[in-house]
Amino acid sequence: MRHPNWFEFSSTTAVLGAVMVACSQTIVSAQTAAKPKPRAGSPTEIKRLDAKVDDLRESFFRETTTLIKGYEDAGLPERAKVLLEALGRLDPTNDAIKQKLTELKKTILDSREYEIDIDPAKSWQPVGSVVKDEMLRIRARGDYSGSIALTAGPDGVPAVNPAEDVAGHVPLGAVMAVIASGAPEKDGKPPRPFAVGKQYEKPAERTGMLFLKVNLPSKRECKGKLTVQISGATRLN
Repeated sequence: MRHPNWFEFSSTTAVLGAVMVACSQTIVSAQTAAKPKPRAGSPTEIKRLDAKVDDLRESFFRETTTLIKGYEDAGLPERAKVLLEALGRLDPTNDAIKQKLTELKKTILDSREYEIDIDPAKSWQPVGSVVKDEMLRIRARGDYSGSIALTAGPDGVPAVNPAEDVAGHVPLGAVMAVIASGAPEKDGKPPRPFAVGKQYEKPAERTGMLFLKVNLPSKRECKGKLTVQISGATRLN
């Protein structure tokens, strides 16, 4: 009996393998072709799903509004503010939410307000710590009088050292503030003071210690005091 050599056996095996692969591909193709395509939803079905979405949205708004009022009644306006901001992101064109958020922010500022006196005769006075991007409100009242020893040249009053000199960009004698973070500025310069005047209300530009003083040169004699109401800062012990 003659046995096929290796080449003949391998060729036969290869042919059988090719036939099996071809058959498998045919079966898969047939199964794929036979698989039904997803049918498009009918207008009635789509309308029903949309109605469910609207119901879910209204339910979320209703429950969240209840939680917001609950936090307000419990004296936790900060938590109410977080929920209200979430509603605002879901419905950014809702004027009622915007108005309520404005009112809530004012409530938070009022609840965190404290009052201190600053001495116009002194240099920078620490008044509290602030957090970057948190709303900061400073309101000042009162009056003072005094005299200053001012040395100036052709270029005017020196404004190099904020700790001692007059800030050229702030009105002379006005209340001004600075936030010292403790970290060096990118340009290596000290933090820039900003004018407060009678009232200042903006988010804190950095996290750090808030200092106040009147914009006068270091050599001065003043009588009187200024009372300052500060909101959005943590009072020093």
